[in-house]
Amino acid sequence: MFSKRAFSLPQFGLLLLCAAWLLPGLVGHAPWKGGDGEHFVQLWLLLQSDVAPQADSATPPLYYWVAMATAWLTSPILDLADGARLASGLFIALALFFVARTARVLYGAEAGWAAALILLGCLGLLVRGHELNAATAQFAAATVMLDGIASLPQDTRSRWVLGGGTALMLLAGGAAEALLFLTLAALLPLWLTDYRSPAAIRALAWGVGGALLFGAAWLAFLATQQIPLRHVFNLHRWLGGDGLRPGFYPGILGWYAWPAWPLAAWAVYRGRRHWRTPGIMLPIGALAGLLGLYAFDAHPGEEQGLILLLPLALLGANGLFTLRRGAANALLWFGVMLFGFIGLMLWVYWSAHDLGRPARLAARLTKLGMSGVGELRPWALALGLVVTLIWVGFLVRVERSPLRPVLVWTASMTFIWVLLMALFQAPLDRRLSYASVGGELAARVPAADCIQTVQVRSQQRLLLAYHSGRQLAPADIGCNWLLVETRRREAEPHIPPDWVKHWEGARPGDRTDRFHLYGRR
Repeated sequence: MFSKRAFSLPQFGLLLLCAAWLLPGLVGHAPWKGGDGEHFVQLWLLLQSDVAPQADSATPPLYYWVAMATAWLTSPILDLADGARLASGLFIALALFFVARTARVLYGAEAGWAAALILLGCLGLLVRGHELNAATAQFAAATVMLDGIASLPQDTRSRWVLGGGTALMLLAGGAAEALLFLTLAALLPLWLTDYRSPAAIRALAWGVGGALLFGAAWLAFLATQQIPLRHVFNLHRWLGGDGLRPGFYPGILGWYAWPAWPLAAWAVYRGRRHWRTPGIMLPIGALAGLLGLYAFDAHPGEEQGLILLLPLALLGANGLFTLRRGAANALLWFGVMLFGFIGLMLWVYWSAHDLGRPARLAARLTKLGMSGVGELRPWALALGLVVTLIWVGFLVRVERSPLRPVLVWTASMTFIWVLLMALFQAPLDRRLSYASVGGELAARVPAADCIQTVQVRSQQRLLLAYHSGRQLAPADIGCNWLLVETRRREAEPHIPPDWVKHWEGARPGDRTDRFHLYGRR
């Protein structure tokens, strides 16, 4: 990721940009509805049961081991969710480091920062990289494996990188992905002369052999724990479900992998006559293999699509340095205008939220459940102004270079993310978490009492138990309290007359789920 020359101020600035992208949004808020809450629930269950995570569908162990460690290390200063969420930041940082190393091996030293910046600039990584997300462990492991494969012809130590990356991938729950990358590594000597040297063959053999040995040991250990093979090999992803959707991942790449895919397409076009090189064959082979594998994914989702960004970012790093001036300027100004407009809209929404102007927008925010509308928050205003001035100063001072288009894009997207967190993290936290509902339960139900639940989904029930500090049991008829969840336009179930309603409500602005709390007469 770094050149061999002395550490310079521009590199320090690029590191600051990476830190500015990584840190905001990782801490300072409760688990949010969706993937963040889902993975927090898994972590909390593991901590409550004092059971080590295993390689089943719900708890791939690597991510939760790291999340437990970061939560424990930061427990004196951070809440459980904030400390655990730092694991995602660590895995994203590891992925940036190794994708830059891989680009340097394939395209030269100057391509390292290009690959890292293109990866950071991908729209699909922005939200998924800032939540509790076990897929970030597979994402990082994939970059380690790609670095090991790319380095086979040049560095005999690559065998350790390839083997170690495979071990990480298996621990992250990506057995199918690990097998795919190992197969790709074994096939490359058939296509590329660089991989046919005795040193490269030996490194490949040692790397694959070590990976298979670790896999056998891991499988044997899991067998002693009597975990079904369906869990060991993550077969739930490839079998079952309501039907395959092979077009899901290609369908989202248009926005999810922007701006990596146009740069990657340009690199492939430029290298069409010299395609039998590692810089073309390795990322194209990885992308084609992943798309083919994920066509059989029974439960496709944006989280799993993170790995698809890696080969596109590598190809994009190659294409960036041959991009024509007109296309480079188009990407630069598109980023400035797009994110400048979004930044302006965020300030308009801040004005409506904190100042109550424009009044119609402020009323709409109130209707959507944003609390504190009309109350000025000086710290949010100060942080927002500092972030905006830094971005404007960056645009004025950024120098011409081949990196400039993607640097401006990634810095501008980072500006929007940091501005959003500065101005609206607290209101969004109240809107997207179950902390307010948990607080209502804690205020009405004595600490020693339990709450029986009806129609409350598992994730909501566990998040409410975490926030309220009360025991929520789905089938304990001995509880003196009853919590019922209803969905939009769904009639409240018949409640026996020996129960009296004490509270009814929902998350601020939520029109889908509503909760009803009853107590025994």
